[in-house]
Amino acid sequence: MHKSLLLIIFTLIAVLIKAQDEDFISIHQVQQQQYTSFGERPVAFYDSISDYKLTAINLGSKAEMGKRVFGYHPYWGGSNYLNYQWDKLTDLCYFSYEVDPSTGLPATIHEWETSPAIDSALANGVRVHLCVTLFSGHATFFGSATAQQNLIDQIISLIQSRGAHGVNMDVEALPLSQSEKFNNFMVNLCTQMDAEFPDAEVSIAAPAVNWSNKFNIPLLKDYIDFFMVMAYDYYWGGSGEAGPVSPLYSMENYYDYSFSKTISYYQSQGVPDSMLLMGVPYYAYQWPTENQLAPSSTTGNGSAFTYANVMNNGSGFYSPENKHREPNSYAPYYAFQTSGWNQCFLDDKYSMGKKFDVVNYRNLGGIGIWALGYDNGYNDFWDLIGEKFTAGNDIMIADTIFDSGGPSWDYYNDESYVYTIKTPENTQVHLSFSYLETELDYDTLWIFDGIDTIAPLIGYFSGDSIPPLIIASGNALTLYFTSDAATTASGWRAVYDTLPVSGISEREPFQDLVVYPNPATNYITIYNPQFSSLKNVTGMLLDLSGQCLSEFNIPAFQSFVKLHISNIPHGTYFIQINSNKEDHLITKFVKQ
Repeated sequence: MHKSLLLIIFTLIAVLIKAQDEDFISIHQVQQQQYTSFGERPVAFYDSISDYKLTAINLGSKAEMGKRVFGYHPYWGGSNYLNYQWDKLTDLCYFSYEVDPSTGLPATIHEWETSPAIDSALANGVRVHLCVTLFSGHATFFGSATAQQNLIDQIISLIQSRGAHGVNMDVEALPLSQSEKFNNFMVNLCTQMDAEFPDAEVSIAAPAVNWSNKFNIPLLKDYIDFFMVMAYDYYWGGSGEAGPVSPLYSMENYYDYSFSKTISYYQSQGVPDSMLLMGVPYYAYQWPTENQLAPSSTTGNGSAFTYANVMNNGSGFYSPENKHREPNSYAPYYAFQTSGWNQCFLDDKYSMGKKFDVVNYRNLGGIGIWALGYDNGYNDFWDLIGEKFTAGNDIMIADTIFDSGGPSWDYYNDESYVYTIKTPENTQVHLSFSYLETELDYDTLWIFDGIDTIAPLIGYFSGDSIPPLIIASGNALTLYFTSDAATTASGWRAVYDTLPVSGISEREPFQDLVVYPNPATNYITIYNPQFSSLKNVTGMLLDLSGQCLSEFNIPAFQSFVKLHISNIPHGTYFIQINSNKEDHLITKFVKQ
């Protein structure tokens, strides 16, 4: 590449990073400032702003959650707490105790002592945390030992008085000069909390990108109980380009920050998987843009809208006809014209579900929500939480999986993580790779036959050799990936599917029959090592009604046959194999 072009690219990256670090204002701070401007108002005022409507919810018994679901309840939520599905929520974080930097005492605690949302949470067995916010005056606060001690005393007193369970520290816009003092304060807070109130938890609202390493993650992980990572605002109101609020994978290679990369960063800092809660946005950002399709430069500042605001579609702009999906990040957005183009990025059930799947695959502690009630009147995300995070529900029949760079970009340096695939009981996992390319002998993918890395090792792969079809002995496979600090590559893409164990054992000689990839687009391969010893093996492609769409032969003494399926509609189909006039219904696959 020409040196001048390289210089331009690196300069652009430097400008983006500097702007993000110095000018960035998070959604927490933006909305706190917005509602502070209204002054103290009654519940009815906040309900009118959010267009609150009571939704009838049929709550069953409290579900056993396999993950933490930690939701911020902003004081301006009004009556929204009446619509919370408490059986799918493990932690409520009350936003917020606003710190007076000069004294450490509260500028306001926004009815912490009397809020019915807290009473309801406690009555429903949901843990309660007090969120403490410090968005300015850092030098004043961290320069005063008295102010710091006052805050610690206030936190302990307010948590105990409410029968609450912990504190979440939300310190933002932290100057680099105050970084060390902040980290030392957190150690002091944790030490005193542990001595005075050992059952209480201390957490932080951690940044999605730890600019200049202001948060000493290796130090903090030994003191706090968990990180609530604000894995949103990757593109924010002041962004020069419109983009996903929370991209699962990067939209562009020159700005490669994403939900997935953030997970890898915290893991590389030694944070245990169970201590990571990944924040997800229940809000959208909308910008005026130069063009219709992403990526596009912005022509003005962005505005934030709640999920419910967009879904209500009062303007008519958020229609299916205006909806697109950015292919690299999987992020949906609406594009429409009002005196020029506009783009509104908002997670839907599909893109949010993809993030929930990664939380499960990578064995993280759970999710955080900014903010509860922003989905007022819509249960899509509550349903998704039940589907993905109820104990025992972290399983899928089939999926396409990627390294941390997703479908378009390289994986990252300094990665070390476990990726676990679990399918239903009495099934076997079949894993088929489309590609695998890593730095030979330095970046390696290890695959284990079971639920963790203690299970038997199937093999390890480095370089550009595609692994053979991998068949687990049971319903779990564990992938362990490591990369060094230098060269990266395109990584890996694989598809896994399941086959009933009972069906396999009862249908000899086809006990090892495999159909892959699954789901498939243009072709499938039907494979069985025992085909190579047989002469007269035929098969049929059936639809769900049992109608034969086509017939085929397995070539004599060959272990596989490849079928082109590009001409059949999307849907689910069956493969039936016939030998010696005995029918064997083997498995199904999905045409996508």
